[in-house]
Amino acid sequence: MIEIPENDEERVEALRAYQLTGTPPERDFDDLVEMASRICNMPMSAITLIDSTHQWLKAKVGLQHSVGPREEAFCAHTILDDRMLIVTDATLDKRFSNNPLVTGNPDIRFYAGMPLINPDGFRFGSLCVLDTKPRELTEDQRYYLSVLAKQVVKHMELRKKVLELQRLNDANSKLISVISHDLRSPLNSLFGLLHLVENHNLSQAEFKEFLPDVKRGFTAASSLLNNLLEWAALQFAQTLLKFSKAPLYPLVEDIINDNRHQFEKKNNVVYNKIETATQGWFNENLVKAILRNLLLNANKFTNKGVITVSARVDNDVIEIGVHDTGAGISPERVARLFEWESRTSTIGTGGEKGSGFGLQLCKEFAEQGSGSIWVSSQEGKGSVFYFTVPANRKG
Repeated sequence: MIEIPENDEERVEALRAYQLTGTPPERDFDDLVEMASRICNMPMSAITLIDSTHQWLKAKVGLQHSVGPREEAFCAHTILDDRMLIVTDATLDKRFSNNPLVTGNPDIRFYAGMPLINPDGFRFGSLCVLDTKPRELTEDQRYYLSVLAKQVVKHMELRKKVLELQRLNDANSKLISVISHDLRSPLNSLFGLLHLVENHNLSQAEFKEFLPDVKRGFTAASSLLNNLLEWAALQFAQTLLKFSKAPLYPLVEDIINDNRHQFEKKNNVVYNKIETATQGWFNENLVKAILRNLLLNANKFTNKGVITVSARVDNDVIEIGVHDTGAGISPERVARLFEWESRTSTIGTGGEKGSGFGLQLCKEFAEQGSGSIWVSSQEGKGSVFYFTVPANRKG
């Protein structure tokens, strides 16, 4: 068994933000490992990243595989310290003498790895050089290897910032789109009513006739604003999202109780059929946002019916379903339901208005939580919206 750093969970969580493991080669990283091989006169070199279960080679020279088990990785030992790890002859080192990478292909004897340490102090992996015969590094080679490792980290940080800017730019575009399009309608309704009052001397009875439509519009706008604020807050603080093992049953109960008056208003009965022992690995705010949207959406299209929340564990995934006995959805709408560009709003069974934004929000939140979302529906019989969360922490 290899030694595991005390902060390994936080370290792996921080590594995910760089979106580097399991990704294709990139020229900037390839150039750095090529330089390391040349400076150190080594036939093999690599930029490695260690997650909870695997070693990933982001760039490599002279090595065949791009992924391997963590317990066989030399670099899994490198991340235990801030200093360079040098193994002059692996066959004489009890940590590595029986390692398959030493006893078999690629027949490693010499290893030198400089840990890749990000600004927060997390050691993600290493820049390493290797040989099939015992070796030593000169003082200059050690120096240049450490300098190149710092350059690897700088490229990682730059890549992370570019990804973050791209994501925020996309979020900004979506916010502008929703605000300019979906919030304009209720405001226009109010201005239209004020114009009629001002220019046509409406009677009190005539004025009251317009109020239900205006009220429904502003109720929808209020719901949309809550969704927007929730979505925007999580978008702009995405790197701060915390995930933990937690039960689902009490979370669903809280949402049902918080919105009970809305269910009662439409004479809908809501059941929480999730087993109290069912636990998943999720961010509570993400899951709450998904469940709240799906439950209120079910209520919107159900009248004097039944809404049920259930969950089942399938291997390492928990599948959560929100069932309703409402109006159902046509196959044509189901096919486009989660597409941002095709979002539409359908009037609910009680005349409720919406923007169609809630389901796009649910899709993004599910994916941020390493899950997925889909729907099964029959017109006139009801719908079931499913989404998943991991049952356990992912590597």
